[in-house]
Amino acid sequence: MVNRVTILIPEDAMSMQFNTDSVAPKERSAYWQEVVCNTFVPLECQLAAPEAFQGRLRVSRLGELTVVDVSAQQQTVVRDANRIGFGHEDYVLLSLARQGRSLVVQEGREALLDAGDFAIYDTRRPYRLHFDGAFHQTVVQIPRASLQQRLGNLEYLTALTMSRTNPFERLAFDFLLGLSGLDGQLDEPQRLRLGGQGLDLLAMALSERGKSVLTQGSRRTALLFRIKDYVQARLGNAEMDLAEVSAHFGITSRYVNSLFQQEETSFGRYVLVSRLQACARDLREPALARRQIGEIAYRWGFGDMAYFCRVFKGQFGVAAREYRRG
Repeated sequence: MVNRVTILIPEDAMSMQFNTDSVAPKERSAYWQEVVCNTFVPLECQLAAPEAFQGRLRVSRLGELTVVDVSAQQQTVVRDANRIGFGHEDYVLLSLARQGRSLVVQEGREALLDAGDFAIYDTRRPYRLHFDGAFHQTVVQIPRASLQQRLGNLEYLTALTMSRTNPFERLAFDFLLGLSGLDGQLDEPQRLRLGGQGLDLLAMALSERGKSVLTQGSRRTALLFRIKDYVQARLGNAEMDLAEVSAHFGITSRYVNSLFQQEETSFGRYVLVSRLQACARDLREPALARRQIGEIAYRWGFGDMAYFCRVFKGQFGVAAREYRRG
């Protein structure tokens, strides 16, 4: 059994490093999985050669940003709806490709990254990363609210390939990559200031890129995000249904379902999974430990406990009571 790894960077520490070289081959897969999850968000690392795998990761803080330098071998990284339900993380991740090739998949879009390219992806939505060989990336973890207030809507901009071949995008890439080499050279006010300037540059590059992607498909995606936000704000209303949502947006129920079909789901399935994720978050919340499971289920729109118990176990693999204990 691999000892549990905890990523905690003290306020006076510039960085921490993790390396599989010091780990027994049979333990490397579990070690890497835990290090990556604790650094970023709950996800699954599918390694091509687990016992021969080599990976190195350095974590540093720059103001509100976490900058992670990653060198590793072939793997696929998956963050699905189940893993989103296991945490409260609300970040945007920025991958700056330095060596190797990778693929970022989110919201039906695919960004192929070669050295000098970059893309963002949103931890609130499922995503997949594929690395077809050895790679070196710098990943910047950004509180979603910090980028949101600079950009407004992010839904057009995830999983888009951006490149140093574009002068404006090159400026953002080089500045943000330079942040990773500043460990121990700046005081806290300087780190905060530079982190903010890096976000400003990124937001400007993304905004310029956004002007060129307002296609019909993007408008459909934007509408889907608006529908999702509407649903999320009303999850606790057991009466919310497809007819109400369709009427609110002035479109047909069939069109609503066609928007969800582009993500290989349906309106009903999306509402169900969202409610289950909300229940799962409450079941993990220490402040709600004394609240009855039935109360939590009713709070999020479930009126039938037998149905709730069945679908919860179907989604998470264990009964709600076991999930809370675990």
